[in-house]
Amino acid sequence: MSYRVLHLIGGGEIGGAEQHVLTLFNNFKQDRVMPYLVCLVANSPLAVLAQSLGVHTTVISMRFPVDITPVLPIAQFCRTNRIDIIHAHGTRANLIGRLVAKLISLPCITTMHSLPEHDYTSGWKAKIALMLDNMTVPFSAGIITVSNSLQASLYQRYGKRIKNLPVKTVYNGYPKLDFDKYNEMRNSFRNKWDISDNEIVVGTIGRLHPVKGHSYLISGLQLLSQEIPDLHLLLIGDGPIRNSLHRELEKSNLPYTMTGHVFPAWGALPAIDIFVLPSLSEGMGLVLLEAAQAEVPIVASRVGGIPEIWENQISALLITPAEPEEIAAACKRILQDESLRKHLISNAAQRANTLNEKTMTEETSSFYDTILNKGR
Repeated sequence: MSYRVLHLIGGGEIGGAEQHVLTLFNNFKQDRVMPYLVCLVANSPLAVLAQSLGVHTTVISMRFPVDITPVLPIAQFCRTNRIDIIHAHGTRANLIGRLVAKLISLPCITTMHSLPEHDYTSGWKAKIALMLDNMTVPFSAGIITVSNSLQASLYQRYGKRIKNLPVKTVYNGYPKLDFDKYNEMRNSFRNKWDISDNEIVVGTIGRLHPVKGHSYLISGLQLLSQEIPDLHLLLIGDGPIRNSLHRELEKSNLPYTMTGHVFPAWGALPAIDIFVLPSLSEGMGLVLLEAAQAEVPIVASRVGGIPEIWENQISALLITPAEPEEIAAACKRILQDESLRKHLISNAAQRANTLNEKTMTEETSSFYDTILNKGR
């Protein structure tokens, strides 16, 4: 039986949640799931990409984060397209999707990609988002989390309120990436951004947001540069702290490159010698699957779902968050110990192969079965 599923998401950037949705769209079996997409942000780059994949895509924008005026047009969209289930991604989508579901008696599920309190640069905005999420969770039919760590946080937050709610961990999966022209990709990217061959590039990919820990990476490389010359910091992504990071980097005297958004960002990975994810909080760290496929050694914070996927000193070097000294020490080990570097690269590539898009899509589709059969 085929289900008509509306995926609801902000879509204002191409981050981990958006990549997750695109991967699902690419892998849903047509005889089982017919996906639709509504983005809640005007001029959504996700909407453009989804349309190029042939996904039925609409933008119904929210004017501000708690604007509920899209509820009625999305409810009409659901009726017109005979939607069976709403699948929300993110706090904005949770608010709108659950209200629509309550209004027209449809099941609405959520995929929890991160801790919502860390998605905002403003404390009061985070509090409002959490309050609205708490108010609307009774309208939810089920929740998917991308790590067991997030699932534990979910139960801690809601307790008995979600005792009878279906909750399932579905790890992010990622398609096989094409690095056949590795050297060509490496040289092309470095030439484009004027990074010389002899520079050691320590890079990261992600939204420029305080939760991603970029400032600790800058401090860590400043420490490392006292012992190892020719370091070059590469930051790929954009976000609300871009200007402050730029000022911080100017004061650091580190050679650096800030590219803004690059699509596909994984195409830059061959240009990187060490990939560092210095986050203070992560749902799972989807970008690490890309780095592993690119055979770039990984240094990552021991937070959220990361330790569930990556084993310290086996597939990655895991560090305490907000500790620049540990970032410096981990990068130094990788640069000075070739056998360790090869060991990490080989094991990480094997681990990434076990987290594939087919499994993620099948488990998500099975969760739709659970919710819809329960409803019947």
